[in-house]
Amino acid sequence: MTDNILEVKGIHTLYGESHILHGISFAIKKGQTVSIMGRNGMGKSTTLKSILGIVKPRSGAVLYKGKEIDALPTWKRMRNDIAYVPEGRGMFHNLTVKEHLQMAARKNSRGEAHWTYAKVLEVFPRLKERLTNKGIQLSGGEQQMLAIGRALLTNPDLLILDEATEGLAPLIRKEIWDVIRKIKETGVSTIIVDKNIKVLQTLCDQHILIVKGKVQFYGDSQALEENRAFIETNLAV
Repeated sequence: MTDNILEVKGIHTLYGESHILHGISFAIKKGQTVSIMGRNGMGKSTTLKSILGIVKPRSGAVLYKGKEIDALPTWKRMRNDIAYVPEGRGMFHNLTVKEHLQMAARKNSRGEAHWTYAKVLEVFPRLKERLTNKGIQLSGGEQQMLAIGRALLTNPDLLILDEATEGLAPLIRKEIWDVIRKIKETGVSTIIVDKNIKVLQTLCDQHILIVKGKVQFYGDSQALEENRAFIETNLAV
């Protein structure tokens, strides 16, 4: 039995002839929160999509709970207790806030439901005030809350957040980070793509920096501090 919930082993991913990921490797232990950082266009989202099978790597392997999942379609990976909050949030135009949440709610593969509709509304009181609004009528921050709440209602073991606070107002960002801390306390393993080094350093157990499709840094928060200048240089526009 492995302690790792996820292992990414030397994946190479291409879009047509464009070689995006060049041998990406890392592992996430059960219960860990891990950051993935990098400038736009460096391969962060492609890494997530390769894990989920949205994009199929040309070579390498993805192991989830010790088993290779490369042959599984995306929907089967998600049914194995993986939840994904995509960049852009993925709102359904014709669904209300309540319908978004009710549609997603289910027990995990072990028949457990730690996250319920009532618990999500308790964590996101703003959503409780907007249950009859369409998802697309919400502000960007509220849409992100809804996307995270919807993901949590699938009761995942692994939560993947792409651009967790990108483009949000400072107050909303703080609310999102507070919720992610609560998620961590529940033992859900989490991958967070974001650029806020200061928050990520205090929140996450491990950190990954991707530059031009390669892992250029991989370490804990102490190692991040020791390599802060290098990482900040590679995040600067």
